[in-house]
Amino acid sequence: MILKHDEAITDCDSAIEHNPDFFKAFTRKAKILTTKGDLDGALKTFSLALVRDPNNAKTIKDKDEVLEVKQRFQNATNLIKKHRDSGGTHPGAQRDAKQALALIEIILSPCRAWKEAMLLKVEALNNLARFEEAYALTTKLIRLGMGNQNTELVLLRAESLFAIGQIDDAITHLRQVIGFDPDHARAKVILRTLRTLAKKKAEGDVAYKARDFEKAMAEYSLALEMCPCPPRESASYRAKVLFNRASSHAALRNHNEVIDDCTEAIQLDNEYTKAYKRRAASLLIIGGKEECEKASRDYEKALKLAKTDEEKEDIEKKIRSAQVQLKRASRKDFYKILGVTRDATDAEIKKSYRKKALKWHPDRHGNSTEEQKKKAEETFRDVNLAYEVLSDPQKKQRYDEGVEEQDLDNPHARPGGHDMGGHGGIDPNVLFQMFMQQQGGMGGMGGSGRNSFHFG
Repeated sequence: MILKHDEAITDCDSAIEHNPDFFKAFTRKAKILTTKGDLDGALKTFSLALVRDPNNAKTIKDKDEVLEVKQRFQNATNLIKKHRDSGGTHPGAQRDAKQALALIEIILSPCRAWKEAMLLKVEALNNLARFEEAYALTTKLIRLGMGNQNTELVLLRAESLFAIGQIDDAITHLRQVIGFDPDHARAKVILRTLRTLAKKKAEGDVAYKARDFEKAMAEYSLALEMCPCPPRESASYRAKVLFNRASSHAALRNHNEVIDDCTEAIQLDNEYTKAYKRRAASLLIIGGKEECEKASRDYEKALKLAKTDEEKEDIEKKIRSAQVQLKRASRKDFYKILGVTRDATDAEIKKSYRKKALKWHPDRHGNSTEEQKKKAEETFRDVNLAYEVLSDPQKKQRYDEGVEEQDLDNPHARPGGHDMGGHGGIDPNVLFQMFMQQQGGMGGMGGSGRNSFHFG
């Protein structure tokens, strides 16, 4: 296209040389120069055409329109410079950025091959956090022949790359800028910052892979704190680091922190599928009715964003699991009864059972009111039933899959089913006695009868 424009101008020059009064050759050349953005050349050529035909209304109008384009370009340039000088922090920065982009769009209608106007548009798009569009336009400019040696183009491309989360590619482009211009102050500052951020994130990744989750969290937190850019200008990078920190929290079972980090990551990138899935998993581990409802919504959103059949199948399975847990949230929840999360270890389940069983053992409530005794017996029975299920890997698995409480002894039971008998369970006192014997017993406990342990 560029070569065709140049060839057309050459043809017009040849025609004018052959016939200096060839009016149409002048106007055609002026319009081609306008398309390329050579406004001064276009104005001069229109003036030469008007010397041949001073009263040509269309040519007078075309020349006036070029003057308007020139003024719009100056206004857009001033707005972009104002944004650049203030770092986008001056009052009305967003309004100015939108106005600059609107002016450039108008300019590019008659000047569709004006590369400098397109470059200004890249900066306007970056200022409006439309980074994917900005990056795509830099690619177009390179294909149009603006070239990798244009430091402004490469710098804007680097800023777009960082904003969409490709920090390593951004660093490569910044090095390229400095290679062309070793004294480019802006590129040096950005490069130094991105190198530090990349190093911190990499150190966090190494620590995570080494299962040093505390260190990983610290490194990811430093990376987030050190990022000088406004959140919207580093949204993708921040979202990735927040997700990585959430993964570290998840490994340490800090599920409220997981939810907080994933929520912030989703606010920065509302199509971050992994963040929806990670947040949903922690919500289910916390396990209240409201949390289960939120988890279901997160999985539904993730399902819409999923790109492969395998991923969709996995999310659909998680949705069914969330629905089972939601149904159970309004019923008896063995995890809540024992006061443990759904990712509790065997040791944590055992420790919590011991504490709860000792607290609610009926012998401890011998001097209580009848109502209090009844509550203690019911709670003690629930605590023992919960432990019986959660301490048995097979029953626990069936329970987690949604098999009803009364069907847990039936290996053929399915979620929501009630086939083949009911769940009787072990006598709570027998279970408690067995547990205490395994733990080496407790001093001050003995006796016989209905409640075979008492506290002296």
